Parts: sequence; C-alpha cells; structure tokens
Amino acid sequence: MKILFIVNTKDLGFEEPLGALYLSSAAKRRGHDVRAVENELTSVEAKIAGFRPDLLAMSVLTPSFPYLYRLLRDVKRRHKIPSIVGGPHATHFPEILKEEGIDYVFRGEGEISFLKFLDRFEKGAAMDDCENLSYMKDGQMRSNPLAPFVEDLDSVAFPDRELLGGYRQFTESDVRSVMASRGCPYQCSYCFNNQYQGMYKDLGKRLRLRSVDNVVAECKALKGRYGARMIHFFDDIFPFKPAWVEEFAEKYKAEVGLPFLTNTSFNVCSEQYVSALARAGCKCLLIGVETGNEYFREKILFRKMKNSMMVECAKLVHSHGIRIYTQNLIGLPHGSLELDIETLRVNIALKADYAGAYLCQPYPGTPIEAIAKEAGLFDADKEFNRSFYYSSKIKIADREKVERLRILFPIVVNFPALHNFIYLFLRFPSGPWGVIGKLLHGYKIKSAILRYNMSARSFINHTKLFFRRPINRMVLEEKAGEP
Repeated sequence: MKILFIVNTKDLGFEEPLGALYLSSAAKRRGHDVRAVENELTSVEAKIAGFRPDLLAMSVLTPSFPYLYRLLRDVKRRHKIPSIVGGPHATHFPEILKEEGIDYVFRGEGEISFLKFLDRFEKGAAMDDCENLSYMKDGQMRSNPLAPFVEDLDSVAFPDRELLGGYRQFTESDVRSVMASRGCPYQCSYCFNNQYQGMYKDLGKRLRLRSVDNVVAECKALKGRYGARMIHFFDDIFPFKPAWVEEFAEKYKAEVGLPFLTNTSFNVCSEQYVSALARAGCKCLLIGVETGNEYFREKILFRKMKNSMMVECAKLVHSHGIRIYTQNLIGLPHGSLELDIETLRVNIALKADYAGAYLCQPYPGTPIEAIAKEAGLFDADKEFNRSFYYSSKIKIADREKVERLRILFPIVVNFPALHNFIYLFLRFPSGPWGVIGKLLHGYKIKSAILRYNMSARSFINHTKLFFRRPINRMVLEEKAGEP
C-alpha cells in the first residue's frame, strides 16, 4: 500500500519529526511504500500525481492544526484519497473527525496499532477492534479504546531517516534528533502531558527508557551513516535513573563521542546526574524556569521548585562546563508585568546563557485554560497563533509591555546592566530590540546551544533555517500611535 505523509517542514528547523519517522519505519517493515511531502499545496499535488498514494497521513499540533487542516481539506477536494490525522491535537480532540476531509483520527502512541489500522484499511475490513482509532460508522463517530503503552522501547525500529531524504534542511544538517525515553514525570498545567497521562491511566508505565545499548546503536548509526556531529535528545526530561545515566555516560562517550544537548529539570540536577551528563559530552541543557514567582510556579503552573534550589543547581551545571538555555512563560493568568519582570530577575540570578520567554498558551483542555476561563481571562474570540511567541488567548494586563518584554528578555539576561532601564525600554517600540534579539539568538546558537565543531556552512544553514521559519519571521505589531 502507498502512504503519503504530509509533513510540516515549514515550521521545523533541523529538528526531525520523529513521530512520522517512527510510523514510517514500522509501516515499511510491514512492506508498505511510504513517502513524504512538505505542507505546500503545489508540492502535495505534484507528489500525488507521481506517487498515487492510497492514504494521506498527517500529524498535527494544536497551533498548527488550522492551517494544516485547510491544506488537507483543499487537497481532499481535488483528490478523493482517504486521510488519517494523528499527533497531539488529534489525540486530545478526536472530534476533528467531523471536519470535512478527515476520514480517520489516530490517538496516542502508534507503532503497533497503526499497523493494525493499515492492515484493516488495505483489506477493507471493519475497524471495530483497531485500538486508538476514531472513525465514522453508520453516521456516528466511534472511538476505540487505547492500546497499552509500548513497554519494550527497544522493540521499536529506529526512525526512518530516509523518509525526508529529499529535504536539505534535514539531509544537510549535522545535528540529529533522538529520543532515549518516552513520558514525562510532571503534570504541568500548561502541557498536554497532564491530560495524556490521564488518558493512559492503567495502560502501562508512563515513563519508559530504552536500553543504553539501543540508544548508543542509533547514535552510532547517525554518526556513521548520516554524518551527525551533534545529537539533540528530544526527551521531555532526559533519563535521570542513576544506573542508566552512569551506564550511558560510559558507553556513549566511548562508542559515540558526539556532543549533545537535551531537556531536563532543576529538580533532577544532582551532582551525580550532571556529572554523568558532562562526562558523556552534554554541552547545553534546556531547562524550564517558567516563572520567577514560587507561588505562581506551584499554584498556577503545577511546578514545585524553590528559586534558591534553582540557583544552586545552575551553579552546579555551569561548574561542569554545561550551558543553560532557560524557558520561561510570561503573560500568565492572574499575572502582571511585575511578575514577569520578577521572572527576568531570577534568570539573571541563574546566569542563564540564553533565556527564552514565551507567551503562556491556554491550550484546550489543559488546566491553565480552566484557570484562565474561571478568572474571566480567556479570550474565546482570539485564534491560536501557529507560534507561541506572538499571540495568546489569555487577556494579559499591560499586553503591549509584556510582549515587548518577551523580546527584551534574553537581551537583558545576557546584559544584566540593562535591567536598570527596563521600565524605560518598555515605553518605546521594540523594533530595534527585535533585530538585536535575533542577532543574539544567532550568536547563541553557536556559542551556547549547538556547541560543536560547526563548519561555516553549517552555521549559515542553521541561521537561514531560523530566519526562514514562519514562526520566527512573524513580527510584533505595534499599535499605531503608541509612544
């Protein structure tokens, strides 16, 4: 059977869409012919004409759903090809099945159940026992139960890197994406993991680790076959089980020897953990601070961390030569400009090497949405933007100044003396600061985030990708006549 994945390449940088690549690998092992095409109408139509697929497949996030759906709808109006939509948005909102052009919705983890669906689809068989699937039957929407989590992650084939072989942003990148684990230990109010864990209650362990040998084997293949010079571990939180991380430090260093970056939390940054990551070759850690106010962090965002603990952990991380990229949310429900400036001060205290600030997004079904609605701070008429940088459905007090603070945030953290003039800067349009901020981000890509022996060509490619992505090209619209 021929399957065509429509991949949202336009919003991606070098980060590979691992969900689609895992499914493609599983489908190819079963003998199916799988291809990919970028999310652009003329490209999709050209690929359909040459490939003649039996099924269209697409994975969507909530902010990208509106424009990806419009693409799928337009394609379906021209070509009567069945379609299946998966990914986080489909998982949490299977009712999108009722939209024109969507024939099937796939929820949750897919490597096993997706193959069952393909088998039923190819034979024209009933879908009643196909786990994770939502579909229409007799004019009614039906959602089958979820299959348990895949417990043995080593049994899952490596992602199909060949699927995107025609796209230079991936083939010319020497930074490759890997997941060593699945699942997150936290239930943050702003994240879909909160709901996801509830959906999978009693269906297996939410935190699962691949064996070190399995992870190392994939990284060795990326180094040898694809010329990887750095690995981006895409885990929600990089594995912090002591025995696992110690074994990883020894084997990864000896058999792979590539620098890497990954996500973690200050809560797990023990001396043993950070030391093991440093020995393995970790160059940068992406860590959520979220807000500088401990009460808001615990009661609004469901993250319990003391500022003093974070400062000590940041010192520990820096002492091992690892850079810190912090992630922060501003414009919180019940928040204020002063609260967001408090977050700025905490990042200065942490001496973050780069501090990203994003507008808080009350995505549907998350606790943060309920908090915003209960407080009358949810703007139902405002659409979700494809980027979490530039728009939010939360009614933010001092919105213009908060949006300017988002642009100033990383600049001031890197040049703390500017903090003394922050209120003055917030009075004026932020256009020039936006240019400085992008230049700073470009510099930090090389000096803090992607710290590897990067060629001039690679640096140019990374910079071009950053500026070419639509979510990074959007600009803050200043109100006319504003001082």
